[in-house]
Amino acid sequence: MKRILLYIIFSVAGSVFLIGQTGVLSSQVGYDQGREMRVLICNDDKDFLEHGTEFTLNDFSGRPVFKGKLESWGNKWERYWWIADFSEFQGPGRYIFKIDNSGFSLRSDTITIGNSLLWNRCFHTIAFDNLNTRAEQARSGKGWKDCGSDLQEFSSHVVAIDALCDVLEIGIGFTSPDERKLLVEQIIRGSGYLAHLQDKADSLGLGDGSVIHEDRQTDVVTGNVAKAAMIFARISRLIRQSDEVLARDYLKRAEKAFTWIEVNGPIVNPEEQIFFPHVHGAPLGSIPPKDQWMTRDLVMMLRASVELFRAGENGYKKKAIHYAEKIIKRQVPESESEDGLFGHFYTYDDYTQFRDIRFTEKANIHCGAWSKEGRIYNKGGHYPHYLIPMLDMIKIWPGHKDAKRWKKCVQNFAYGYFIPASRQSPFLILPAGYYHNEGLLYFSSWYHAHNKIYALAASLALEFQKFFNDDQFRPIAVGNIQWIAGLNAGLKDEEISKYLPVSMISGIGTRYSGSWTGIPGSICNGFSAGKQFRVTPASAENDMPVYFNDEDYIAHTVPYLAALARLKAYK
Repeated sequence: MKRILLYIIFSVAGSVFLIGQTGVLSSQVGYDQGREMRVLICNDDKDFLEHGTEFTLNDFSGRPVFKGKLESWGNKWERYWWIADFSEFQGPGRYIFKIDNSGFSLRSDTITIGNSLLWNRCFHTIAFDNLNTRAEQARSGKGWKDCGSDLQEFSSHVVAIDALCDVLEIGIGFTSPDERKLLVEQIIRGSGYLAHLQDKADSLGLGDGSVIHEDRQTDVVTGNVAKAAMIFARISRLIRQSDEVLARDYLKRAEKAFTWIEVNGPIVNPEEQIFFPHVHGAPLGSIPPKDQWMTRDLVMMLRASVELFRAGENGYKKKAIHYAEKIIKRQVPESESEDGLFGHFYTYDDYTQFRDIRFTEKANIHCGAWSKEGRIYNKGGHYPHYLIPMLDMIKIWPGHKDAKRWKKCVQNFAYGYFIPASRQSPFLILPAGYYHNEGLLYFSSWYHAHNKIYALAASLALEFQKFFNDDQFRPIAVGNIQWIAGLNAGLKDEEISKYLPVSMISGIGTRYSGSWTGIPGSICNGFSAGKQFRVTPASAENDMPVYFNDEDYIAHTVPYLAALARLKAYK
């Protein structure tokens, strides 16, 4: 075991997987008692196991405590998959998954089951140990060291703070009032860096209310300024009772950001677009339109409008309704479905400059923080189809004449795209998106792998479950959460010729991936079709988890905690 751990931690970065034989893949962090619990088996041979093959969970004395039968799932990523579901088993403890077949037997790593086990193992390490260490290492003296290098992006800080706000508002899992206070301190620490970037943009003459992406740059990005309006308003509302002066300052900052980007957006920088076509699934050689907002930015403006309204600024109700209407008009109707998928969103209104090829928005487009050609437009494009503000509108204004249309928009996305797209892999993870002439892809076209979309997808699934009172969404939530916790495609160990499951949370789990920084609780980029920091053109042929990208990033890490808080709270 020691040899395997050392191999994974030190040798896997950017390494190519070999064609493997077998993997017995299980969560390396553990399973929550009473939630969905599965082990997946993979092999190159479709006849390796039969549908209905018996498996057992054995205690450490060797006694079987649960028996079940395998489900044959089919082929994905050039492997055949079988699913062992033992969700009905209720006993907390430590077990071994086992299959005894004619001529061979299969064993899992130790399987640990416990009450809210994922939350209990991750909360303190991620929320406090991880972020405190990153604060100590922050180059600017504000906020956090956000990734493997000394970069400190505006967008990554927003995503992390937004997730901390989720944990605070959900308000479950704290063992003392001190933990809540410490969480607020983390939020204020991160938001201090955001305020610094807004002040610096103003001092550089870039506009009062705008923000720069990193404090060594002058890049202003549409989505970042919209995020500023959203997050400053949200923080203002949450800290009002504890720090009224700072709350008022942040509310002013939110309004200034909103006003500035409404007047000046969308921003399209004059740069060579070497990344745009691949990342967006647009035709080769194409560039962004100068006068059209991306749908993800419209969604963020909707979030900002809702948060400003919730912070007491009533005039933003009309703004929220305005942006909701723009988003609804871009929703893919069933009559224009992409391989049966509908309810997701076109990136723009007008596709004339793209030869009328109407591509849809991807779950993530973020392409790094550096000011090199072709990256500015995509900076900060983290959130995957994040319709949370439309759910908020329905709750806040249930009697509005458009409330049924808002609900229909969310419903079409949840049932027309989110569920069927997630079900197209045995792990139920959210795909990167649908690519013209290539289909639904998972790992292609990215600058590096992005575990954050799985964390954010889990939160979306749990919000949908709660809103629609539909348990179809819970296995998807758990699948996306467990992908990061170790129930994933696995790493190939050359010496034993097997795929080994790996937790992507540094320092947490039986077998974990490590990270550039080695900071416990950090979640790394994860699986990808291409090498880290290189965009691999979207292709159905190469869309496999071939590479493992090990840079850690707060935009992956803290949203995972928000997903776990929802999993704990939403029974």
